[in-house]
Amino acid sequence: MFIRFVSAAIDERSHVAEGLFCAASDLRRSDGLPGYEFDALTELKHWFNEHMDSPFDHLPRERRYQRAVCWFKPTAHEHITRAWELVAILERNDVLVWTIKSRRAGYVHYEDDVQVFARPYDDVRLLM
Repeated sequence: MFIRFVSAAIDERSHVAEGLFCAASDLRRSDGLPGYEFDALTELKHWFNEHMDSPFDHLPRERRYQRAVCWFKPTAHEHITRAWELVAILERNDVLVWTIKSRRAGYVHYEDDVQVFARPYDDVRLLM
């Protein structure tokens, strides 16, 4: 079962609910975020940068992936645990986050041990 965390904001490229990392970046840039929350978000951002590849580092630049989104694999236990830490920070700061689970991620463009980057099938897109 693939897992995706989303906020209420709609992503301009994928046209579905914005993912966890976009929501966290938006919150880091917002005014009024307490310093300790900013520091916690920054620490988690660094952890993910160290322990998870960006799909775009492995894909040809000329291809377009506008509708593709990332899903965690169910075996990515430590990454999902850290993702829940991000969810807690977001929700403490009034950013509502939903968890979407699906057995099918879609048309896969990139995959590694932690994640799948895929253009969702139409029926999965309806969940988003």
